[in-house]
Formats: sequence, C-alpha cells, structure tokens
Amino acid sequence: MEKFADVVIKNRLSVLLVSAALTAFFAYHITFLNISTNFNDLLPQTHPYIKMHNDFRKTFGGANFLVIMLSVKNGDIFNPTTLEKVRYITRELEAIPGIDRYKILSLASQKLKKLSITSWGMKSEALMWPEVPKTEQDMQALKEAIYSNEGYYGSYVSLDSKKTLIFADFFEETLDYSVIYRELERLRATTEDENTTTSIVGHPMHLGVVASMLSTMNYIMASTLLVIPILLYLAYRSIWAVLIVPIAAIVSGIWGLGFMSLMGYNLDPLVFVLPFLISLMAFRHSHQLYNRYYEEYIKTNDTAASVRIIIRQMFIPGVTSIITDAFGIAIIAIIPIPMLQRIAIAGGFWSIITVIIGLLLTPVLLSYAPVPQNFIKHIRTLQLKNEQRTGWENMFADWLGCWIVSRGRYVVLLVVFLITCFSFYWSEQLIVGDAEIGSNLLYPDSRYNRDSARINQLLPLINPLYIILEGEKQRSLTNRDAMIDLKNFADYMAKNSGAAGFQTIITALMAMPQKFHEDDPKWMGLPESYQEAASNLVGLMFEGNPGDMDKYIDYHMRLTNIILFYMDKTGPTIKKAVDTAKKYINEMSRLPEGFQYRLAGGVIGTEAAINEVVAAKQLQTLLIALCGVFLFCSIEFKSPKAGIILTIPLIVSNWMAFAYMAINHIGLSISTLPVSAAGIGMGVDYGIYLLARCQEEKKRDPSIALETAVTRTIQSYSKSIIAIAGTLVIGLLVWTFSGLKFQAQMGLMLAVILFLNCLGAVFLVPVLILLFRPRFLA
Repeated sequence: MEKFADVVIKNRLSVLLVSAALTAFFAYHITFLNISTNFNDLLPQTHPYIKMHNDFRKTFGGANFLVIMLSVKNGDIFNPTTLEKVRYITRELEAIPGIDRYKILSLASQKLKKLSITSWGMKSEALMWPEVPKTEQDMQALKEAIYSNEGYYGSYVSLDSKKTLIFADFFEETLDYSVIYRELERLRATTEDENTTTSIVGHPMHLGVVASMLSTMNYIMASTLLVIPILLYLAYRSIWAVLIVPIAAIVSGIWGLGFMSLMGYNLDPLVFVLPFLISLMAFRHSHQLYNRYYEEYIKTNDTAASVRIIIRQMFIPGVTSIITDAFGIAIIAIIPIPMLQRIAIAGGFWSIITVIIGLLLTPVLLSYAPVPQNFIKHIRTLQLKNEQRTGWENMFADWLGCWIVSRGRYVVLLVVFLITCFSFYWSEQLIVGDAEIGSNLLYPDSRYNRDSARINQLLPLINPLYIILEGEKQRSLTNRDAMIDLKNFADYMAKNSGAAGFQTIITALMAMPQKFHEDDPKWMGLPESYQEAASNLVGLMFEGNPGDMDKYIDYHMRLTNIILFYMDKTGPTIKKAVDTAKKYINEMSRLPEGFQYRLAGGVIGTEAAINEVVAAKQLQTLLIALCGVFLFCSIEFKSPKAGIILTIPLIVSNWMAFAYMAINHIGLSISTLPVSAAGIGMGVDYGIYLLARCQEEKKRDPSIALETAVTRTIQSYSKSIIAIAGTLVIGLLVWTFSGLKFQAQMGLMLAVILFLNCLGAVFLVPVLILLFRPRFLA
C-alpha cells in the first residue's frame, strides 16, 4: 500500500479533476430523474396472485382502488344538495388522468340500475342518471329502489342513510400521483361544507399524500445536513472538517441519483430515505478517514505524511467495509419485486463508488486543505490530553480497555447472551406486512387515516379481496352446481375469514325469482331447475347497457368475481383471509369438473402476494448477506476467525433490529426491508476498522500480548467510534420531527441500530477477539 499511497498523492490533481468531471456528468443526468411511483413496480410479478390479478384486473378491477365517502351531519343524503355533490364528483373523476372511466361506480353512475319485471320482460333503469331527483316523488322512488336492494343498501348507502360511497379504479401503469392528489383535494375542497364531509382513501390517494410530503422529507434531510456540520465543527474546530467530510455524502448522492437516471429508474417516494442512508455511508467512511488524519497529524505535524498513512492503513479495511455495505443492499435484488430490484442495483453501485469518493477523494481533498490555527491549537490540546490521559474520553477508554481484558469480558458475554435471547423472542413476533390499521406510513391523526377510520366505521369496503371462479367454456357459469358452491364459498368466508361483508353475482341471481313473483320475499333464492338458473343469468347479463355487470361477471359468462371486504389490511388479517380461502378450496369445495377458484386480487390479494414474497425471501437475503460479510472479512484478514468475529455482532444486531420493529409495531414491508438491509451494512464498518486497528497495534510491536494490543486499540480507537457514531445518531434523530411517520420511525430505528452497533464494536468485538484469538493477531 506504500506505492499505492504515493501514486494517489502524486496524481492527486488527476483524481480531483476526474471526480469533478464525473460529478458534473451525473449532476446533469439528475435533471432527468423521475420521482414517481409505478404501482406495477410494487408487485411481485411472478407470484401466482399477481398473475391472476394481471389477467383479470381489466375485467373486474385492480388494486389501485379509490373510495370516496360523502357524509352529512344533519339529515340524510337524500336531498338535492348532497346528491348533486355525488353527481359532481362522479363526473369530475372522469377527467382525472389515469382513471378507468368504465369503473366509476356511485349512485350517479349509469351502471347502478333498478331492476323490475314488466309485461315486456325485465326492465332496468339507472338509479340516478343523468340527473338527480327533482321532486319529492322522485326522491322517494330513489329511496325505495336503494332500500329494497341489499346490493346498494349497506354498500353504496350506509344503514343510517347519512353516508354514500363512490368507487373508482385507476390504471396501474405509470401515473403522476401528485396530480391525482391535487385533483382529489380540489374535489374535497369543492364539496365539503359545514354539513358535508368528504373522505378519500385508497392507493391513488395514499401514494399521492406520500408524494405531496416530499418537500417535508427534503427539509428534514436538509436539517440533518445542517446538524452534522455543526457537530463536526464542535469536534474538530476546523471549517475544513465541516466542508470536506460532508462533501463525500453530497458527491455520493449526485453520483447515485445520476446513475439511477442513466439506468432509466424512477426514484420511488416509498424508499426515499434509502438513498440518503447510502450517502451517509460515504459520509461515515470519510469521517473515519478524517478522524484518523487528525490523529496522525498530532504525531507528525505533516499533512502529506498523515494523508499517506490514512491511505496505507485504512484503504483495504475501507474497501472491505464498502463491499459488505454494497453486498448487503445488492442482495435485495433476489426479491422479485421490480422496485426493490432496481433500488438494489442502484444501491449496490452507489455503495461501491464510496471507494472512490470516501477513500480516495477525501484524502486528496485533505492534502490540499490548509491547516488553520484553530485546528492546530485544538489538536495540540487533544495531544496533551492524550499524553496525560486526562478528559472523560481518555478516562473512559483507559477504564474500558483494562476492564474488557480482565473480568469485563465475561460480563459482556453474559449481557450479550441475555440481550440475544430477548431479541430473538421478540423478533419472532415481527409482523410481515402492515402492523397497524390504516396507513403505516402516516401518523394515526393524519387526514388520510382519519378518513379511513371514518369510512370503515359503517361502510368497511376499502380493503377488498378478489377471488375468481373460472370455467373452461363460454357460458360455464350457467351451471347451477357451480353457483351453489360459489354461494357456499362466500358464506364460509364471511363466517370464518374475518370478512366484514361480500358481494357476488349470487345476490342478483337470488333476487331474480323474487322479481318474477311481484317481489314476494319467499321466492328469494336460486332457481330449482338448471334451465331457469341459466335463463336468469343470461337475462341478467344482457339486460341493461354493456359493462353494467363487469364488476361481477365477464362478457362470456366464464368468469365471476367473489369480492370480500375486510376492516384492515394488516399482515395477520391478510394471512387469515388467504389461509381460510385455501382451506375451503382444498378441503370443502364441491365444484363441478371444469371449474376452479383462483387467488387472489384486489387490495388484500396484492398485499398478500407482497407479504408472502417478503416473508419467503427475508431469511434468504439475511443469510446470504451474513455469509457475504463472513467471506469478505475472512479474505481481508486471511482468517475465518476474523469473519466469525465480525459476523456474530451483525447477527445479534439484526435480531435486535427486528425486536425493535416488533415492539414498536413496525411491520416488515417493501418500505422497511431495504432500510433494515442498509442497517446491516452500516453495522459492520466499526468492527472492521477496529480489527484492522488491533492488527496495526500488533504489527507495530509484535512482542506485546494480545490483551495489550486489544487494550491499546480500545484506548486509541474507541473514542473515534463513539464520536463518529454519535454524529450520525444525532443527525438521524432529527428525522423524528418529520411529518411523515415512516421517516420518523426509520430515523429513530436507524439511530438505535447505529448506537447498538457502536456498543457492539466497542464492547463485543474486543471480547470476541480475546475469545477466538485469531492467528493473524498471535
């Protein structure tokens, strides 16, 4: 490394110019970066549920689903003012970009019909289209049509008649959710008044709310970038520390975002915190080098000599650390979710470039930076304190070094064992998927979550699960036995899966005999004869306008949709719903030959697919990441024991992170999984640098015992670990002030993880060195 350090210093201007040129190149491409969410990118496209969802979403509707509720405080909705608002929203929705106009359903849509039997046969009339009722007689007729139809009463109108729902589907290709959010907020502002509340929920609104908070997220991250330089100045009393150390994070961010733009990737707001964390990795390595630089400058008073030393001593450990960082993030690509695969590729590149930015650019910048008098005065004060071993930092390091190599090692092992058992227990309680009702990205008192609770209170129809009954031939569904099994399936799910309600074609079919017998309730049910059942289905299908029955049955009468509604979409609710459906299909179904049930679509079905993929791949990615850390560290130090020493703290740290998530009701999802993976990479750095420092101490004086080398390492390097980790922890704690719950949670969680990793490096790694006594330290 001596020659390499000399080459870097000799060609430092070239390194600086190339870095500047690349930074300008990537900065230019950032201007083309698209910050948006593609709904399809959130779904595991190879999963059977998503394949079914993609096959039938154009027919029955997808999961990019919107629900709007108009509710009145005084009176009921059956008045011209409220119904005119329903009509206004229904018509205005058609103009919002990305909406499927044929799947807008409300009292004012043409598809909601009143069915009657006349001497001419079946007759269907729109409930409230194209105009709202003008007279009291017309209003009464509308009430009777709704109250006499269980498909409308309790679904489109609440049982207390104070609320009505409007449903809409959006396409799932690239949409501008910011535009959708602004349009929906405009509709809310137009229709809300003292007596009317407009509640809006669903994926399009949810993603729009998150997108609208990007500026808030940026302010919080900018606050972090303000806090960290202040801490750096307090630590080093040098304006150059304030400038040089954060430059690594800034340049890293420019290169990483520019790379995403070059690859044609969009930056999804749902993982917006991850790029910032990766940039913090570059900051952390730059901070490590600067901290070592001032230690060496204390000894040499020579800038060039100090820069050579940090390149020679820290480049290889730094490369190993960066490779483990990149590997931990890149391994997420094995999860078959496009958004995660793209962020894994971009994150892997982003981490690797830290070799150039953190380990080469930082020393080059240090070689050009003048040494201010404040800095010289400060480091001379520190030098005196180090020589006299005064100050709380030195006193703590001296005590810790002696304590660790004596009886302290046994105390540490006992405490770590107890913490590991506690963490393992709680990590088993971790929920895959949403852990709390409502949006887990937003605070409970957010308008979106309050709207969600308001709708679910009386009309819990915002979390549908779609299950398809598929026949082999056209008009297969005229088979009465298939309809009977479908009815039994829906009844079973309603009783056993936790569903709040369901909708099927059966409801309309059972009402047909009643309609033919002057609405006599005793005729309610499926016809006895196969011919009559087939005739009723055909009549129901072709009466009215094309597409009126698209929500329930396809044009060829080969497919029908079973819609089940749930109060929430938390992980346990979704698992129970899907498991119950599988149990009926596998054990109780009596479908005739040529029919099959297919799982699963809608909000619950797509979330179930995501949860199953995350649950299946989470352990796999963790094991591969840990094996990667073990392999790279073993190669770096030419010792498998070194790999074990550095992997054990990561295992403990990972269990502690999952325990923290479980205790704080943070589910494992596509938003939290990349952050936890980044936390693994961030945890190994301190251990690698500490082990390398211990190796330095041993090389400097081969005659000393291992205990002495460990003591000296703790005395010289533990202060640096605490200072570097403390800077990042305080910077991340700023995130807790974010208006976005997810960002606040991730900031606090990462601060806790970094703090625990710091303790692991200072306490556990030295104990493991003494326990395993690797050959390269003998």
